[in-house]
Amino acid sequence: MGGARGPLADGRWVEIGDEWRALALGVAVRGLDGHVRTRTYSMRLGQRILNVIADPNIAYLLMMAGVLGLYIEFTHPGVVFPGVAGAICLLLALTALQVLPLNTSGLALMLLGVALLGAEVFLPTFGLVGVGGLVAFLLGSLFLFDAGTGVAVARSLVFGVGGTVGAIMLVVATLVVRSQRARAALGPQAMVGTVGIARHRLAPEGTVLVRGEYWTAESEDVVDAGERVEVTGVEGLRLHVRRARQPR
Repeated sequence: MGGARGPLADGRWVEIGDEWRALALGVAVRGLDGHVRTRTYSMRLGQRILNVIADPNIAYLLMMAGVLGLYIEFTHPGVVFPGVAGAICLLLALTALQVLPLNTSGLALMLLGVALLGAEVFLPTFGLVGVGGLVAFLLGSLFLFDAGTGVAVARSLVFGVGGTVGAIMLVVATLVVRSQRARAALGPQAMVGTVGIARHRLAPEGTVLVRGEYWTAESEDVVDAGERVEVTGVEGLRLHVRRARQPR
């Protein structure tokens, strides 16, 4: 049967990619018994890895892990491990995307979403920029691959994993903003507006007692010892003060 099939297949045109090629199953590739000889080529390690990660769902998971790891490293510098793991996952995802029908518009939407989620750390928009980034991130995930190719990320994966990653990034951004505000409230700038007592005459420099601590202060006007002063600014270990208004 093998010998009978050979002549029928020999010379037949088949489509390979975008090209048509003729099968050449001549005598040169036949054994002494007339059967077509076959040879099996095993994939190399790199090809095996690429064969696994080239699945659109796995490539998307790697991308999500990479984005999340780098985002955590960006918002918490010095943690190291999330940044290293994220970089590795992101490079693997980019390798897989090279052999997949990538839609650049979808990728651009995802990058825009990540940028907006990152901007939420620096812009006091009460979450508006972060929510916009999350929406752009999910839309980009849906349009990540060309629709006409049949290659797509499962929607359950997009809304499950993608939505979770985006939500985590939004929560992390919110926590970072709150932490920054808390540090500002506990730092030297929090002393602005605080009322203290001049321990020595300020003309214009002297010593004041503020929050139970002695500070070197410089006053805008002459203040006698024992008078109330109000902190107007902090410069290193020196306070800028003025005579406080008398309480009514």
